Amino acid sequence: MKQLYDVWFSSLEISNQTKLELLEKYDTKEIWNLDFKDLLEEKISEEESWKIKQNQKLETEKRMLDYMQKKKIKLISVREESYPQKLHNIYDKPAFLYLRGDEKILDDDSVRNGWL
Repeated sequence: MKQLYDVWFSSLEISNQTKLELLEKYDTKEIWNLDFKDLLEEKISEEESWKIKQNQKLETEKRMLDYMQKKKIKLISVREESYPQKLHNIYDKPAFLYLRGDEKILDDDSVRNGWL
């Protein structure tokens, strides 16, 4: 079930920086449960707070998760241990990575250098 909330949060059309800020304090299910007022107290803009609260149906995300499972696509959150350590050093690191294949290559220097 956690993965469903990760898919939901990763697909929101809000800034990556907002995602990172929220993920520093909460997991995605907790973010789902925040009300509008809570989001504003976290210094999230009204516009982004509305986007978070208005996009809570999960039908699309269930289909997306089903597709990901069929295609063996993994979603890695910045909060997970499997998130590449080298990416943590980037200021605007991606909050989520979609991966298909061997995730061990994410810590390979040649992959990291291609991103910088």
